[in-house]
Amino acid sequence: MKNRLPYFFLENQPLNNKTYYRMGGKARFFAEPNNISEIQQAIFWTKENSIPCSVLGSGSNSVYADGDFAGLVISLEKLSAWHWENSETLFVEAGVTNTEIAEICLQENRAGAGWMYRMPGQLGASVRMNARCYGGEISQIVSQIFTLDMDGILKTYRNEEVFQGYKKTLLMNKPEIVIGARLRFPQTESPEILMQFMHECEADRHKKKHFFMPSCGSTFKNNYSIGKPSGQLFDQLGLKGTRVGNAAVSEFHANFVWNLGNASTYDMLSLTAIMRSKAMTELDADLELEVQPVGEFSQTLYTKCGMQALGPSYQSEKNNKWVGLLWHPNERHTKKSASLKAFPKKIFESPYLEYSQNSYQGIPSIGIEIVQLISMSKAIKNANQPFLKWLTYCPDSLEKYFLHSPPRKNNKKNNFVDELWKYSVSELFIADVKNSNRYLEFEMTVNGDWIALEFIGLRQRSERSQIPNEQLWSGLEIIRLYKNDLLKGELRNSFGMSFTYNQLKTIINKKSRKILIQGALSLGDRKYLLAPYWKQNKYSKSEGGEIVKNEIVPNFHQPSKYWLISLF
Repeated sequence: MKNRLPYFFLENQPLNNKTYYRMGGKARFFAEPNNISEIQQAIFWTKENSIPCSVLGSGSNSVYADGDFAGLVISLEKLSAWHWENSETLFVEAGVTNTEIAEICLQENRAGAGWMYRMPGQLGASVRMNARCYGGEISQIVSQIFTLDMDGILKTYRNEEVFQGYKKTLLMNKPEIVIGARLRFPQTESPEILMQFMHECEADRHKKKHFFMPSCGSTFKNNYSIGKPSGQLFDQLGLKGTRVGNAAVSEFHANFVWNLGNASTYDMLSLTAIMRSKAMTELDADLELEVQPVGEFSQTLYTKCGMQALGPSYQSEKNNKWVGLLWHPNERHTKKSASLKAFPKKIFESPYLEYSQNSYQGIPSIGIEIVQLISMSKAIKNANQPFLKWLTYCPDSLEKYFLHSPPRKNNKKNNFVDELWKYSVSELFIADVKNSNRYLEFEMTVNGDWIALEFIGLRQRSERSQIPNEQLWSGLEIIRLYKNDLLKGELRNSFGMSFTYNQLKTIINKKSRKILIQGALSLGDRKYLLAPYWKQNKYSKSEGGEIVKNEIVPNFHQPSKYWLISLF
């Protein structure tokens, strides 16, 4: 390995205890990130070491190959944070279970999540595949989705950009990890009615023996052109009880395949191949797997199970097929897409979350994006040309959140104001990856008031920033409040700055082409927000072993927590 293993990595981790099916070999490396920054670290590590990578939620809809997984598995289990941003909007990390979401909504008498009760799985996978049951569907409650791609870029999607229909989404064939989402629950209901529906859903699952044996639930998606659910088709074909090794079609629901005890993944997939073949030959029904195989499989099994419909695949040295991967080393040898070469290029987008993630303190409509306007090589040659653009945006009127502005001086259009933090400002920190205590801070109001500062240590201003000087930042462009269509037709208000390479060169690492960034809002009235958010330690143990709530004091000057960005 080129680099030491991060502290949150395990080696030779059995996978049969990580999935509902209780099948699969061992993972050569297994990562348990505690936050989104560690997910990014794991992504960079797997690419630097040229090994395959997959992502694992609760394992309720995936099955790993019997052979050892010669790569990295990234588990999302510890991404379990959530909080209500306002009375209708719930922010949820990808590792929160579907059942937990239903219970969270029950506590607040919010309707819309009861159908998720006892539905196996976590939010991330449910969003990725547009999970549905009992009249509910994830697409009905999601307003925004937040992902991390294999370049380590944070992205924000609106509902309509992702969901494409029955168990079909943009993300099913995109190498991106769902890290969280905003869910909307505008309707309230009495707890009695909510609990009754949740218990009905649970009772139906028990009736169908969903939890009787290890299983991933529905094995195949429904093909609505046939006119019958897949379970009825397999029942019609008389497949209940059919076995291969210790894998068997359930006697209670013919679209369930059970592990009767020590079944192998090969047993399970060989059985699904039989089911799929019979449906095609006898009923002319072309069915697609809902369960996602992950790992290296024989060409025969790959073809018979129809794995080609489940996303990208890669040829192995043994002429087998790698499937279900987030990334494979062969990906780097494919032709680079035009989008990687095209500029302007969005290199960062994130929502703002309330600093301490306290409930009912958020503003779900405000976000940040950073756009690289020209390539790094061109920026170095044209050092006074606009290079990076920073925008704070909102579809609503920003003035209703940025309430406090400094007085105008001599009717100037843009004021350079020291101690601008005393007013309502958006802030951007950019730090050196080699020495994160060396960083720049930019602050701006919606009216165009601004300041720029340089630090050589934590809150320690450089000599030239002891007395802030507007002339030092000559050429910095102020972007005043305006409406645009950068969100694919959705009008939004935004403001920000654009920077030249010359203005940033003291903190850009030319060799690695990386910087650290942090967005922050200081709105006044003790309202503080972060983008991207930090995982806060809200609770700790006292010396006596009691759980106590920590007082979290807002402090934006923590460059060790800033987000890593690659420049292209």
